[in-house]
Amino acid sequence: MAEVVGVPGSSVEVAGAYACSECGHRIELRAGDTFPPAHHPEKPWMLMVAS
Repeated sequence: MAEVVGVPGSSVEVAGAYACSECGHRIELRAGDTFPPAHHPEKPWMLMVAS
């Protein structure tokens, strides 16, 4: 699978555990959710484990 990243405010296409690409903070998101604001400006959320 190619790397999946999420931009704050965009729709989640692949459900799973995402981590901040800066600090590693993890969140669980479902398909159709909206990515929350990044707590590290201009750092995307990265999919770690798809569900």
